[in-house]
Amino acid sequence: MSRILLLVDRHQQPNLPIAHLNTEHEVIVVDPALDTSSEFPIPQIAFDLCILDEASFDRLGPLLEALKAAAEPIFLPFLLLSKSPTPALSEQPFSLQAKQLKGRIDDLIVSPAEPVQLHLRVENLLARRRLSLELHRLQEVIKERTFKQSLLIDSLQTANENLQREIAKRAQVEAARRENSYLDLLMNAMPDIVCFKDGEGRWQEANQAILEVFELEKIDYRGLKDFELGELSSFYREALQACEVSDREAWAKGKLSRGEEMIPRSDGTVKIYDVIKVPVFHPDGRRKSIVILGRDITEYKQTRDELVRLASIVESSDDGIVGKTLTGTIQSWNAGAEKIYGYCAAEIKGKSIEILAIPERPKEMPQILENIRAGASIDHYETVHLRKDGQQIDVSLTISPIKDATGALTGVSTIARDISDSKRVEKAFEQLRHQTEMILFSAGEGICGLNKEAKVTFVNPAAVRMAGCESKELIDRPVYESLHRSPEKCCKAIDQLSPATQINSGSELVPHCAAPQAGKLLPSRVSSQILATLEDGEARRVTDEVFWRRDGSSFPVEYVVAPMREEGEIIGAVVTFKDITERLAVERMKDEFISVVSHELRTPMTSIHGALGLLNSGLLDAYPQKAKRMLEIAVTNTDRLVRLVNDILDLERMESSYNTAIKQTCNVAELMLQAADEMQGMAQQAGVTLSVRPVGAQLQAVPDRIIQALTNLLSNAIKFSSSGATVWLSGELTHNRDLTEKAGLKSVSSPSLLSAEPAAAHPHLPGTSSSYIVIAVKDKGRGIPADKLEMVFERFQQVDASDSRQKGGTGLGLAICRSIVQQHGGRMWVESVLGEGSTFFLSLPLLRDGVATES
Repeated sequence: MSRILLLVDRHQQPNLPIAHLNTEHEVIVVDPALDTSSEFPIPQIAFDLCILDEASFDRLGPLLEALKAAAEPIFLPFLLLSKSPTPALSEQPFSLQAKQLKGRIDDLIVSPAEPVQLHLRVENLLARRRLSLELHRLQEVIKERTFKQSLLIDSLQTANENLQREIAKRAQVEAARRENSYLDLLMNAMPDIVCFKDGEGRWQEANQAILEVFELEKIDYRGLKDFELGELSSFYREALQACEVSDREAWAKGKLSRGEEMIPRSDGTVKIYDVIKVPVFHPDGRRKSIVILGRDITEYKQTRDELVRLASIVESSDDGIVGKTLTGTIQSWNAGAEKIYGYCAAEIKGKSIEILAIPERPKEMPQILENIRAGASIDHYETVHLRKDGQQIDVSLTISPIKDATGALTGVSTIARDISDSKRVEKAFEQLRHQTEMILFSAGEGICGLNKEAKVTFVNPAAVRMAGCESKELIDRPVYESLHRSPEKCCKAIDQLSPATQINSGSELVPHCAAPQAGKLLPSRVSSQILATLEDGEARRVTDEVFWRRDGSSFPVEYVVAPMREEGEIIGAVVTFKDITERLAVERMKDEFISVVSHELRTPMTSIHGALGLLNSGLLDAYPQKAKRMLEIAVTNTDRLVRLVNDILDLERMESSYNTAIKQTCNVAELMLQAADEMQGMAQQAGVTLSVRPVGAQLQAVPDRIIQALTNLLSNAIKFSSSGATVWLSGELTHNRDLTEKAGLKSVSSPSLLSAEPAAAHPHLPGTSSSYIVIAVKDKGRGIPADKLEMVFERFQQVDASDSRQKGGTGLGLAICRSIVQQHGGRMWVESVLGEGSTFFLSLPLLRDGVATES
């Protein structure tokens, strides 16, 4: 076993691989960090090999030379651990001159040393040492022998010296070869980029990483400068030129420089490198070489930027984001938390999260932390917390565990949102809901809510009272099984009512509630106005149906059904209805009264009219002018009374005697022209021009009734037109599918026209038709207010009560017109703009083979 003396500063050589030396040799370690004034006790230590670093060599150089000289002729090896190789081994820079090593150091190894390399060098020197000892022993033996063997000994010594030189030479060559091999392997195994350039900037050595970065694997780069490589790899020309610029900056500084360099790649990515450049100079100051080391920090930069972005998001969030330990100690506190709770980060960090708990809930926070430690997460947990100023606030918490890369719990994250405002809004909505519920429950009209399947979801007390049952008997049942029975049953119940109830009967599309698709035909399966609204989303007003009580009895109703929508989808409907039994009774009594009064007054009024007419004819010229004026007034009022009585009788007679009237095929154009001719005298007297545009078409009708309706409309138009104005009478053909659109969603007087089902044939018409004639009477009078467009068709109703005196009207003309139109299977409506005039429309079904020609 050989003895090795180790004179190395372990602080400077922490990774010196001497462990395997201890297993084969005796290693004596002497601490060189002794007082510089003291001497090493090397002469007193017997050793076979001495390993020392440059610091020890500087101090012991002369002593080593003396020791080697004293040991002669025995070889005493010294191995130097140097930061750079000697000139004999490499052209790389080194800190010690070759002449300093001569006669003192036998071998040199570059630090840090590889275990295999160190072992090889040590064994080589020890082998030489052993060989030297053996030779010395042999020399001593030879000396003891006879002088005759001296020549042989000299020869052996010469051979030994030659052998030693050969061994040393081979060892150096082998060591250099292995050192270069290890360096290449090390450089190419490194993920960092490594490049050596000479003093002129020519590439000498480069590892695989930098060749891949600039895609130079297939290019012989040695001896080329950056701009020359840029010519060979044009994509990286700018990047290589930038490297050349940074090289010059490093040379100018004359010391290690560090910076970031961005290198665009041909695949579209950009790499960022942390680059270190070390310039090396000759002793005379000339540039020798430059070493370039670079590490890819792209992912690091991206990760750092992402962390900065996330931190910015957290800090700018309006929600409070709080990080805690598993025991509840606050570690992070963002601006949102400061805004919610009033604590700044400096005064809250390090304190327990229980500082936010209200006294009434002392165990809430510990229980939450216990659940988190058990692996649970808590989402949208609503509770009450305490602000710094003592105010209690409503918060919604989302609490999650924080885990490290191994999945171990390291903390707790809490996201707190102040929901005090939403709680107040929620409370206000609850109060509003309660108020709405009170309004619904106190309403006198019945209100019923339906879902998409027409099942009852809500009824108010008034609806329950009218239905004669409890609300639970209506809820979740289809409306057509409870209140709203089949159309056949409704028709039978309606037939039992007074005919007077049918004058203004019908259903109406409510214009301001109509859906965009208002007026479209309903599917054939729809059998009621309520179901129709659920189907097409159109609001409707119905005045001629009945609802049913729990005991099977019925009562007449007027109801409005309006759709309920959510995000544009129909989700149900609301039906508002009222019992009109009393109103129908009053109307029936009024009709009976008018009938009786008109019957009783007609005969005396006729006598008065005849007598006053005689007086007005001039037979009473002897009377004074005052008497004549009084007679004129009497005649005028008598005419009014006669018109009133006649209108009432006509209205009642039309409803009772239409069945006996003679129907015939009529040409619409002839009827229009005849009506216009009858009104020409009145028009000329009023200074009004009649403009007629008739349309020739065939229909089955009572011609006198149609003419009566047209003259009535023309008379009204003339009365309310100023002198010099024009009244237009025109016709236009249309079809069943366009009729609702033509009506402009105004008052609908015939429900059957709104259904895709074929309308029931009128008992005295040849059959229904898909074609209609729409006749319009238009004036430029004062117009009708929007809220009275439907009222003008009711009995004894006028826009202005003074019209009956000034214009001579009775308030029954439009009611008569509507009745005539309805009896012919048509309908009537009005469009008007206040101050601009009105247009009255009436539609009548044509014969199926009717031919239209415009006159």
